[in-house]
Amino acid sequence: MTALDQTRTEQRDARRAERLAAATALLQAPPPLDRLAVRQVTVLGGEVVHASRSRPVVRWHLSVDRGPDGAEPLTVIGKAFLRGGGEDAGRLLADLRAAGFDGPTSGVPRPLGWDPDRQLLAQEEAPAETLHALLVDGALGTAEPARRVGTWLARLHAVRTLHLPSLPADFETHALERYGVALEAELPELAGRIGALRSATGRALSAVRLPHVPTHGDFQPKNVHLDDRRVVVIDFDRAAAAPGARDLGHFVGQTRTMVAAHHGSPALADTWVGAFLDGYLDEGGSPDAVSAAGPYVARTYAEVLYYRLVVRPVGRTDFVPGWLDAWERCLDGGGAAL
Repeated sequence: MTALDQTRTEQRDARRAERLAAATALLQAPPPLDRLAVRQVTVLGGEVVHASRSRPVVRWHLSVDRGPDGAEPLTVIGKAFLRGGGEDAGRLLADLRAAGFDGPTSGVPRPLGWDPDRQLLAQEEAPAETLHALLVDGALGTAEPARRVGTWLARLHAVRTLHLPSLPADFETHALERYGVALEAELPELAGRIGALRSATGRALSAVRLPHVPTHGDFQPKNVHLDDRRVVVIDFDRAAAAPGARDLGHFVGQTRTMVAAHHGSPALADTWVGAFLDGYLDEGGSPDAVSAAGPYVARTYAEVLYYRLVVRPVGRTDFVPGWLDAWERCLDGGGAAL
């Protein structure tokens, strides 16, 4: 290891320790539970779930006394919004639950309280299993989980009672530009091809003309929790009114790249992608949104390549040509190319 590498490692470790300390500090006081009628709260334990600079996540294990029946265990998730937006996030969860996402099959976490001093939103814990864990375990031949996720998304896109800000018209193309320029610098031998794909994707995104619906904004397997009955989706930090193709394309792109990273090929996600889209359409999701999803899948390939090669380098590039082939296919055939 060179002296420069050593310095970078030490700086990275110092930043990681700083993030962990900041997240751990959130656990020094109990979570806010002002939406629950609680007489007494006893903290049994807690841990850091995600040590982030802007949105650290922690978990408390509590015993809560709500009345005559005595104390009962309760697990609470706390998410700090250190750059603002936490109160809005809590209101959005409450509005979604009022719109039907508190039912036996489709849900979002129940907001439990807000602490303005810690900028901390407390919410109920989602089911432990995630779609990402099923993906890693190789459950790709079982279509039902992905179909249920498509059903959940169609229900979100059908809600008409939310008041979300509209996504800026140039949001996606600006993000794509940032990813593409960085990738071209990182892979000069492929810069010409990446530049051509970036331009074609930008034109395709700019050509999308669809009604705006409530979109999650980061709809992907790590944010989908489920058990035998329910699908519960978390992390609405990027929610906005936008074309439904935004969520569809992001989910398909994230699923294919995660499958490729763990199992070797984006094509191994075919069963899940097909079931997801079937579930979406069978629940009344827009066929036009499916047809327009290709450019958003392509943009997601650019985003994931950017994070894997520039932000958090994986140390290899042998997979890149195959991913560029998949990126290109997303632009060729509309919904049929997903």
